[in-house]
Amino acid sequence: MESVVADDVVKVGVVVLVGGEVRRAVPVMRRERRMMMVSKAALRSRLLGDREVRAALQNTRTASLLPPVGEEVFRRLTPASLGKIQQHREAEEVELQARRRSKEVTENNQAKPARDLEAGKPLPFFYGNPPPELLNTPLEELDPFYKSQKTFIVLSKDNSIHRFDAEPVWFLLSPFNLLRTVSIQILTSSYPLYVFTAIYTFEAIIKVVSRGFCVGKFTFLRDPWNWLDVVVIITGLLTAFVDLGIVLKTVARVLKIITFIPGLKTTVGALVRSLKGLANVLVLVVPVLSVLALAGMTLFMGYLKSKCVIQWTEVDNVTGSTGINYQESINNPDNHYFLHSQLDALVCGNASDSGRCPEGYICLKVGNNPDYGYTNFDSFGWSLLSVVRLMSHYWENLVQLTLRASGTTYLTFFVLVFFPGCFCIFSLTVAVVATLSSEREEAGFTELKRREEEFAQILEAIKRSEEGEQAACRAALSPEPDGENTESVEAQRSCSPCWFVFADFFLKWNCCGCWRWLKQRLYSFITSPFFNLGVLICLIINIFFMCMEHYPMTELFERTLNEADLVFTLIFTVEMLLKLVAMDPYRYFQVGWNIFDSIIVAVSLLQLTFDTHGLRWFVVMRVFRLARWWPSLHMFMKLIWTSVRTLRNLILVLLIMVFIFSVVGMQLFHQGFNDSVCRISLDCQLPRWHFCDFFHSFLIIIRVLFGEVIQIMWDSMEVSDEITCLIFFSMVLVIGNLLVLNLFLSLLLSSFSSDCLADPEEEEKSKVKMAFRQIHRALGALLGKSTHVNPDHTDNKEVPSKKGDHGTLTSASWWAPTADPEKMSEDDEEKEKKRPPADREDPPEDCCSDKCYRCCPFLDVDTSRGRGRVWSNFRRACLSIVQHTCFESIIIIIIVLSSAAMVFEDVHLQHRQVLKTVVARADQVFTCLFLMEMFLKWLAFGVKKYFSDAWSWIDFLILQVSLVSLAADIFGLSGMGAFQFLRTLRALGLLRVISRIQGLRVVVEALVRTVPSMLDFLLVVLVLWMVFSILGVNLFAGRFNYCFNETSQTMPLPEIVNNKTECLWLSMENDTGLRWKNTKLHYDNVLSSFLPLLQLAAASDNVDIMYSAVDATWVESQPIFEANQYVYLYFICFIISSFFTFNFFIRVIINHLQRDKSAGKMIYRTKEQQKYYKSVQKRLMQQKPVPRPQNCFQARLFDLVTGRPFRVFMVVMVCLNLVTMMVETDQQSDQMEIVLHMLLLAFIFIFVAEFLLKVVALRQHYFTDGWNILDLVVLAYSFLGIVLNDYFEKYFVSPGFFIMLRVVHIFRLLYWAQGIRKLLNALLLSLPVLFHISLLLFILMFTSSIFGMFNFAYVKRGYSIDDMFNFETFGSSMMCLLMITTSTSWDGFLIPVMDTPPDCDADMENPGAAISGNCGSPTVAIVFFVTHIFLTLLLVVHLYIVVILETFESEDGEPLSDDDFQMFYKTWKTFDPEASQFIQYSELSDFCDALPDPLRIPKPSPITLAHMELPLLPGDRIHCSDVVQALVTQVLGDSGKMNSLKARMEEKFMANPPKTSCEPISSPLQGQQEAVAATVIQRAYRKHALQQRGDEEMAVQSVNNGGGGSALQ
Repeated sequence: MESVVADDVVKVGVVVLVGGEVRRAVPVMRRERRMMMVSKAALRSRLLGDREVRAALQNTRTASLLPPVGEEVFRRLTPASLGKIQQHREAEEVELQARRRSKEVTENNQAKPARDLEAGKPLPFFYGNPPPELLNTPLEELDPFYKSQKTFIVLSKDNSIHRFDAEPVWFLLSPFNLLRTVSIQILTSSYPLYVFTAIYTFEAIIKVVSRGFCVGKFTFLRDPWNWLDVVVIITGLLTAFVDLGIVLKTVARVLKIITFIPGLKTTVGALVRSLKGLANVLVLVVPVLSVLALAGMTLFMGYLKSKCVIQWTEVDNVTGSTGINYQESINNPDNHYFLHSQLDALVCGNASDSGRCPEGYICLKVGNNPDYGYTNFDSFGWSLLSVVRLMSHYWENLVQLTLRASGTTYLTFFVLVFFPGCFCIFSLTVAVVATLSSEREEAGFTELKRREEEFAQILEAIKRSEEGEQAACRAALSPEPDGENTESVEAQRSCSPCWFVFADFFLKWNCCGCWRWLKQRLYSFITSPFFNLGVLICLIINIFFMCMEHYPMTELFERTLNEADLVFTLIFTVEMLLKLVAMDPYRYFQVGWNIFDSIIVAVSLLQLTFDTHGLRWFVVMRVFRLARWWPSLHMFMKLIWTSVRTLRNLILVLLIMVFIFSVVGMQLFHQGFNDSVCRISLDCQLPRWHFCDFFHSFLIIIRVLFGEVIQIMWDSMEVSDEITCLIFFSMVLVIGNLLVLNLFLSLLLSSFSSDCLADPEEEEKSKVKMAFRQIHRALGALLGKSTHVNPDHTDNKEVPSKKGDHGTLTSASWWAPTADPEKMSEDDEEKEKKRPPADREDPPEDCCSDKCYRCCPFLDVDTSRGRGRVWSNFRRACLSIVQHTCFESIIIIIIVLSSAAMVFEDVHLQHRQVLKTVVARADQVFTCLFLMEMFLKWLAFGVKKYFSDAWSWIDFLILQVSLVSLAADIFGLSGMGAFQFLRTLRALGLLRVISRIQGLRVVVEALVRTVPSMLDFLLVVLVLWMVFSILGVNLFAGRFNYCFNETSQTMPLPEIVNNKTECLWLSMENDTGLRWKNTKLHYDNVLSSFLPLLQLAAASDNVDIMYSAVDATWVESQPIFEANQYVYLYFICFIISSFFTFNFFIRVIINHLQRDKSAGKMIYRTKEQQKYYKSVQKRLMQQKPVPRPQNCFQARLFDLVTGRPFRVFMVVMVCLNLVTMMVETDQQSDQMEIVLHMLLLAFIFIFVAEFLLKVVALRQHYFTDGWNILDLVVLAYSFLGIVLNDYFEKYFVSPGFFIMLRVVHIFRLLYWAQGIRKLLNALLLSLPVLFHISLLLFILMFTSSIFGMFNFAYVKRGYSIDDMFNFETFGSSMMCLLMITTSTSWDGFLIPVMDTPPDCDADMENPGAAISGNCGSPTVAIVFFVTHIFLTLLLVVHLYIVVILETFESEDGEPLSDDDFQMFYKTWKTFDPEASQFIQYSELSDFCDALPDPLRIPKPSPITLAHMELPLLPGDRIHCSDVVQALVTQVLGDSGKMNSLKARMEEKFMANPPKTSCEPISSPLQGQQEAVAATVIQRAYRKHALQQRGDEEMAVQSVNNGGGGSALQ
């Protein structure tokens, strides 16, 4: 930072800059930042020479870092300096012993190194620049912490600190040794750079000499990887003369690693080539993002500048003056309202549903935008950045700010426009990357298969050649003993003879006969079933004991756990020793599980021997021994191992990328964070996320890869260059996410190999099963039962299901008892329709079961006569009512209305008596209607069939809840806790809609079928999380507690309150409101540890739990800022494991879907949706052609407006119109507004001209195209917007919003690109399924929001729950559920609803409500949040899977349908009115030009028609079938669809054969070739004849000339 606080506040400025004790007073800090500034030199001189400043800073950390006044700052290291260090050490040891005797020393108040003087950091500015002669020279320590330690520092040219030990190196080289001094100078100077540059130059020279420079295919410059060498050499050479920046040098040097590691170049090349496939997605992404950015700019421009400002009268009263400048007053941040510890003022709005200001404040549009001014929609660039932010994990803050400023009504816009648009972009990107990864995997598999075949052929040839030699050798040699054969086999291994000697002597224990007898007995014992079962039981009990550790524990309990740990360690040690003796080390260590067990046992013994708590984390790995007997866990572990081994190159590329960006980020931004930290931090301390060192830079890159980029980018932009930050973070986000996505999908695709699906060792499983079977037999023998089991009998024999089984959700519905509508064939449907109504009605089934009839015979009546007949007819009537389609529609309406009535049961209902009465009466009416429905179905279907269906049970249970709640209201018992909880279950009422909508039921059935696989997966995940939970308990149990001041809402510094004892003592002595608290998410026991792990895995903003862990020190001690920053690695490991578990989760779902598909089941689709799918697939490429008008003028206009150039021109006009809208800003000048308005009028004139041209050319057909209707609506709204602009902007949407809809013309033009067409087709074809899954997601959100409103309406506000986002009303509850559903900061909603006293008041009166208090329920909250998160995650994953599977399966639809052939035949009739099936070949060009697309071949087309090779019939005629087959081949090519289409066409023509002969005589191409040949022959003959005639004439002339000469002579 180039300037600091003014001279009159130097003392305050020094404290602020160097991190003294600073109070978080936001307005005061802002005033200090705006004071007069002075230079660093003035502040440095005051710090080093002013005793008053030293006195003001005597209790701060800065005072200890400064040298005494008048003493030199930098001093050379001398032997005398080492003597002073020894004296300091002795004095410190004496003082420390004295403090220990007085028990004044603790772990927290011990001296620690200064953060500003750590190795690798730049020298703080107040030290100044060292003299040049002291650079790269050993100097005395500046950090007081190292004054008593034998260390010294060296300052490099850029003032970076390097720290060294003063002890002799190798016990020989002291700091004053010449060799070590020279080495230090080389290390801290730039000499190594020149050395490496020379090495790289020598390498490049060798390559150029051996390969050549550029001439030739395999020369030096023809390889792009060699360009890296050129860049490295050039930058290295120029660095000596010009400062090129270190970024270019770093990137090029690190990328050279790729050229040296085998396989990396191939991987990087494949990734680069795969980027070509993303071009189609990029073409779609750009217009979509542009439209969304323009929509945001149109709707929310300038809204986020609205802030809560003190009202003018109050400002006047406070200041006591009347001459106040109003503009200065409202723009002064001191007059704005700030929430606690927030840098930005509270955003507000003036709409009825926007955020409100506190009393005494008014909402005004003043000041800057939030987040340093970067969060806004005021221009196209910032709006585009905000749209990109909506696609990240930090979108909820932007939505909250926008809704608070503009109103909650705009939430529908986010839900219906922004989120679907972002979903389409991301889903299509995932689908394309998945396709590219699949193609890459398939190509690799094909290449591997080819190599295996070649290798098998080579082996077969070698085997055949060696068979003779081996036979001769066997005949010549006598048979050897088995031991010698074994040794000969072992000798063939690639090991030295010494190894076999060592193995025979040390690893094979066969010393005597008694020992061998003991080994045989022990081997029989360890291979027995009960031994394996005993080991498994001991392992499970050991895991149970590990999970029992918690905080706080009594000494007795802790001693019990330690003894149990000792017992289990001995048990597993004995197991290892028994196996070693029985199997010998040679055989024991050949089994991988035995090696794993031995390592765990060795670590356990070390832990017990040396009492080393740090090895505890490794002992927990014993849990993974369960994989030896658990197939799913074994498969998961093998999946991870094989995937990492297979994709090691891709993982290594990702790590290289992370390293490069970490180093580059540190080099680009560390100076900005050091100099300008006060811009982003109230106390001028470095934030948790910065680029000042490599570790923090590495953490930032990891965090960006997980999508949390916005807040870090804002801070970096504030302290550094904005453009540089945007480029850097954009590259990290795009490249990093592309690599992560490739890695994820490659893992997913590679996990389907057969190797990963192999079960664990069958021998181990069979032994455990055998043990259980023997125990079962023994118990049966003791109980006197026969338990003989046929060994040939299989346990998994399937029991045939009964025909009438309705016990699952996937059974047939009871309102269609005849057949499953999805399985009925079309013939059966036709037969069913032809049956008379009397025959179609099935008789009602029996009301009760056979057991009921046997118990109560009077229930069994004869339905053929008398009262029984009347009863039967009555049931038939009820059945006809229930089976009527209108009945289900009415019930759906009633369900929706009853659910809508619950929306009004919010906290305001008690104050609206009329509405309360209406809701109560409506609840009674709906309950009665549902009761009547149940009785009708009982009468129609019978009680037996009604309760045999799972959906009926759901209806019955929900109805019983309503009846009990209604009875409780009648008898005045609704205030009891049990009845209140039952009343909240009425929120499940909307779930009854699922069983009545076929599409929803199919989706639910598909989800239910995955439940068994999901349960197995959940058990695997729970075991993995249990390992991290046990580790978390060992690391953080009791360390998340902290002392908190309830009055000031701050946490006292560790220097004031160090531990729990001091906090409680101060609280009792001074009554300052201090409380010793614990975080809601903690690791005090294993069960509570699962909740923070769920937050880490499923929430995007999961940094709070990390901060608590990083700041944790010791048990019951006050946290210290970043006391142990390397704890981040624990969370990184867990997030990486979550990456694999999520991959495994998707793999389980896709596996199940593939099994359903292979079994012939329809996935997600009903029969109607399947028909829609096929019809849309046929018609995606079809457009009914508009007939060309007969009028000449209209025909020319028709050709103009339907041509591709006109469409392109209009799309260009639309884009230019959008560009003019992009130029608009919030605070633009009047001249700019006039220019933009004139341009808008010009574009409207162009669009009006387009409208008139199209109406004249297309006539009434203009209104049959949806694109034209859209243009007309936009045009009409634009006209009305010009006339009634203010009225529209006030009550409706701005006209500019509808103008943006014209951009869809771009998609109409881009649809003809094959790749884009495939993506759009996949999206269109998946729309019905996406709609039903989205509808199911909405039902789940609606149900959860009602449940949350019933349970958490009165909880105390805090964290994310405020005046707008809460559970008090249905609208605010839906907004909260939207954020929870998208896995954003849902912990901000979970923590307040888990409040219990004393964090809340359980006796607080809620006016008008039967519920008292503002506390929550931890149990209900955890169950509610976990259930909702899991269900929504399942549905969201299925949303993406639908699009991905559709992209894999789509083949652009069928380009030709029956409509195309009908248009072909219709056009043929105009050329063949007599239906002879023949036309003249001369008419073919006109006929092909008259056809509609895609069969049309526009004129002129003689070459195309000639190459179709149509057979010519006598009279130069061509047949209809030949023409259509040639045209279809022209469209489809030689694809597999040709056979089916050819068969269909032959059937049509064989039904109506031609009247004349169809024997061809030639083809047009053959005729043209004959004509060309004849022309060539004629030309050659004419040339030859002319040449021969010329020769004869010359001969005659020569003869004549010769005769004349002789005569003259």
